[in-house]
Amino acid sequence: MQCLRIVSFWCLYALLVAGLIAECKIPGAECGIIPYSEPSTPRSQGGGTDYWLVGHNLQVEIDPQAHSLKATDIISLEVGEEETVFLSLNTTLQIHSVKIGPQKVGGNGGLIISPVRPVSGEREGIEVSIPPSLRGKKIFLVISYSGSLYEPLDPFHEPPATIAPEFVYLSPNAHWYPDLPNSMGVFRITATVPRGYEVITHGNLLERKEESTSEAISFLWEADFPAENCYLIAAPYKVTHQKHGEIDLYTYFFPEEQGLAESYLEASKKYLDMYQKLLGPYPFSRFAVVENLFPTGYGMPSYTLIGRQVLKMPFIVHISLGHEIAHNWWGNCVIPHPEHGNWCEGLTSYLADYYYNELIGPGPAVDYRKEILRSYANYITEENDFALEGFTGSANRTERAIRSILYGKAAMVFHMLRNMTGDEHFFQALKNLYLDKKWQLTTWEDFRLAFEKQSGQALDWFFKQWIYQKGAPALELGDLELKEAEGAFQVRFQLRQTVPPYRLRIPVILTHKEGTQPFVVEMDSQTAEFLLKSPSGPVSLAIDPDKDLFRKLHPMELPPTIDKALGESAPDGLLIVKPSGGKAAPGGSQLLEGYEMAADMLIPHGEVKLDKDVTEADLKRSLFILGGPENNLLLKKFPALLPNDLLLAEDRLTFKGKEYEAGASILTSCRNLFAKDKTVCIFVSQEPKAIQATARKLIHYGKYSYVVFLDSTSVDKGTSPEEANPLVHHF
Repeated sequence: MQCLRIVSFWCLYALLVAGLIAECKIPGAECGIIPYSEPSTPRSQGGGTDYWLVGHNLQVEIDPQAHSLKATDIISLEVGEEETVFLSLNTTLQIHSVKIGPQKVGGNGGLIISPVRPVSGEREGIEVSIPPSLRGKKIFLVISYSGSLYEPLDPFHEPPATIAPEFVYLSPNAHWYPDLPNSMGVFRITATVPRGYEVITHGNLLERKEESTSEAISFLWEADFPAENCYLIAAPYKVTHQKHGEIDLYTYFFPEEQGLAESYLEASKKYLDMYQKLLGPYPFSRFAVVENLFPTGYGMPSYTLIGRQVLKMPFIVHISLGHEIAHNWWGNCVIPHPEHGNWCEGLTSYLADYYYNELIGPGPAVDYRKEILRSYANYITEENDFALEGFTGSANRTERAIRSILYGKAAMVFHMLRNMTGDEHFFQALKNLYLDKKWQLTTWEDFRLAFEKQSGQALDWFFKQWIYQKGAPALELGDLELKEAEGAFQVRFQLRQTVPPYRLRIPVILTHKEGTQPFVVEMDSQTAEFLLKSPSGPVSLAIDPDKDLFRKLHPMELPPTIDKALGESAPDGLLIVKPSGGKAAPGGSQLLEGYEMAADMLIPHGEVKLDKDVTEADLKRSLFILGGPENNLLLKKFPALLPNDLLLAEDRLTFKGKEYEAGASILTSCRNLFAKDKTVCIFVSQEPKAIQATARKLIHYGKYSYVVFLDSTSVDKGTSPEEANPLVHHF
């Protein structure tokens, strides 16, 4: 397929001579010409460019002290026959002028003032009137505006935008520039800021201009490739630059974190080398790691934005950084079609987070797949499940439920596809798809065609059941028989799966006295029978022991974890039990206040009750108990709910045989003695400050069965082993 062709036409200086943009000045900035000759091209059949392309030539002047900006956007787009065109734009910004004109060189035409109507409500922006003579044509819109965008900086909250002396953050969620909804954009941005600031956005920095007679500095950025939106970041960064082959590498860090620059640059080199070998040439000329003041991490075209709080954490440079770099191939260059489901998070997770575990060894890779299946089992129900194809988001589903499918299930789909086609075909198909679909909207169907072409296999059945329908199969080991005759052994066994039946390739491991023997059995009906031959006496038979198949885990395959409790669905979902009494010693009331805060943080996940209000029926629910027996009456009344490895004393905690002094907090889980399929979580500490510092972190350790915190930092964590796997038979 032909990629979308974007041609720069800087040679059209005649536009300036013709006076088409002579009246679009703002203080401190000169408006340049629009740089793109083929804006807003609607999809042609088979063309792969199923979007409108809009050209933006933005001139923006930022005043961090005044929390304000002044801007002019020269927009090139093709309009239909409608009388108006809607552009999203923050309604708190004041519009000074909107002018419109045809895209042409020379001639007698010019820009004219266009009537504008503000729009608020579900859509926030402006409606611009299109003169009859310009309808159905390619036009320029020149929009000048200004205003204040400010929220106080909060390290635990990301605003859509804020302009502050410490940090300037303009995200597309703030609609800080006018844009055509559901369009892709190519951008040329001139940003002017006070001296001492650095500005970054996606694309290439063409010019950094610092006048000796001015207190301002300007940055000229150009991105001549289509992107969904535009972020603009400015701060008093210290910039570090290194060259890696043909790629320019940068870090934009605050001075306090400058010591991390070298490790991030070296890690970036390794990831870029690895992915260029796996996937093909890096699609951009530069890559930057940019420090963010908010607790978020994003992968934009040619750079990643990482929050200060996590920048220092070792797993960021070893895992998350690579994930964001991989997004430059998948998501930023090959683009998910917004109407056909987001495939890029699952693929990126598989080629980054999962792949790094695989490089370490088979054990970590198996653990990662187990975590995916456990998350699906814990958070997905018939009501909130959805198919990967066509999913565009829903307010009725929690973030964890969405991640369990968009990240987890999708990653497992690629894993099964790789197992079925083999490594060589799998990675070659991805290379081919990347080269064929650069800068194009791409669907799951495009993946099917690419893998079919490369592997020579018909895969319509595979994509139909895993992509186009929701759900997952559940397996059950049925009748099993062992026969021995003249030293030969035969194992006959039955497998059952839920309705509707899937077409499955199921890994089976037969362990015998001389070793292990792997098999792959196939079934496409609700029940199937299989016969395996063993060279020596069989010891055990395990069905999908390494979790290579995406499926609903049997309850006995699910150890008690924090997620298992948090994922309980209504009507008898999680019950959060907060204490009503405290010890008389100093700090008792502060302990209760700390647990009250923890309960508030958990409210989205369940119902909150005081310990004294818990009923006998409540005991058969999954419970999240805050506090120990000394302040939670439920544990005092039912001490058997406490796990045996947790001992509480006046001035210390003992967990799994290890003593922790005051200041420690423990979050642990176990099976509910009153209902074996339910989970009891207990969060206990003897220091009010420790509770408050740890409370907001609890839900982020969901995959673990226990976590020990010292001064709000986890010092020990783990997951309990499976108690008994019903898909394993011991002879």
